[in-house]
Amino acid sequence: MNKFHNIFFDLDDTLYDFSAASRESFHEAYDLLGYDRFFPSFQEFMDIYTPRNLELWKEYGKGTITKDELNKQRYNHPLQVVGIHDEELAARFCREALSRIPTKNILIPGAIEILEYLYPKYNLYILSNGFQELQAHKMQTAGLSKYFKRLILSDHIGINKPRRELFEYALESTSSQLEESIMIGDMFETDIAGAANIGMAQIFFNRQSISPLPFTPTYEITKLSEIRGIL
Repeated sequence: MNKFHNIFFDLDDTLYDFSAASRESFHEAYDLLGYDRFFPSFQEFMDIYTPRNLELWKEYGKGTITKDELNKQRYNHPLQVVGIHDEELAARFCREALSRIPTKNILIPGAIEILEYLYPKYNLYILSNGFQELQAHKMQTAGLSKYFKRLILSDHIGINKPRRELFEYALESTSSQLEESIMIGDMFETDIAGAANIGMAQIFFNRQSISPLPFTPTYEITKLSEIRGIL
């Protein structure tokens, strides 16, 4: 038997295919609001949106911008790039897109199978920087809720991964011992570095085959099914 009893999973793009769900939802909002007036194609819109969105999420993770600022800036940015300054339109796009995302039942391949394997053996928790108004709904829609004892969000305490305070809160609020706990996630900077910073074991779900890594995680996988060989 291994020493682990508590597993903290990231949700988005680790179990729930947030990238695919977002793309579908954005395309629906794009069509609904007639964004083809401004962009030659939906793909061009996404090519403008995506890099700025990633930058803003990093800032949000560091605590340098708020959730409201994140949403305002990332949805205004594509319009501003093409010379459109319409904050109400951007805000409507935000509402339309975010209302659709949690209705999508799109999981990472192997998610249910690995949870069925782990659920009888471990205490399972979600530890996410995602928004409170979305995460529980997404989990319910995708059939994930029943596997987890608790959903722990950065929204709960206003501190994001990778900051150690969120990991400490997760351990304390679940009565989990550090040496008996492990973090599984797809984002090295937040999930893996954050867990390592407090001495928690990690499984890096390296879906994008990122190399080289800043440091060697405790374990590394490219498919969820590989967790069986670790836990």
